[in-house]
Amino acid sequence: MRIFFLPCFLVACLGVSLAHAFDPYLSPRLGFSLATVQKALEKVGGPVVFAPRSGSQQGTQEARLPENAGIVQAGGDSANLSAVVLWLPVDAKGKLAGAKARPYLDAFGRLFTSDSESIVLWIRQVLERAVADTGSAPHLESQLLDKHQFKAMYVPTLSPLMVSLTVVVAEQNPGRE
Repeated sequence: MRIFFLPCFLVACLGVSLAHAFDPYLSPRLGFSLATVQKALEKVGGPVVFAPRSGSQQGTQEARLPENAGIVQAGGDSANLSAVVLWLPVDAKGKLAGAKARPYLDAFGRLFTSDSESIVLWIRQVLERAVADTGSAPHLESQLLDKHQFKAMYVPTLSPLMVSLTVVVAEQNPGRE
């Protein structure tokens, strides 16, 4: 009986672990609601109205920022998001375009870290490096701040040019505390 029980128990545990590892709905949560993101961005330039993103199979919500200042997308449960993406327009020189781009970036950064200025500076540096790279491949950089991972991506083939800033929970590294 014992010999039979142990292998079955191990197979069951492995099955649960694998199911958890591949389930996108079990990804770590940011600890912020869609309403919190919405209110923070509305302070910059008026109403931000989220709606389901067309064609999304995972329930992604999307909002266009006032005055064509950019787009924000949010994924996961609206009460506790798993990822948020801010898309901002960029000019040909790699500078944030439009009067509201920097204030939106600052408000977005403040949601996730007390030092939003470091995010603004980092995005500026990412854009400088991306524009200096004359290839047509996307330029992607990542940074850990507090308990969040920030991913900046510049795609030179987009029209209009845009930079995205994605925020997710930094993955825990087993064995390191």
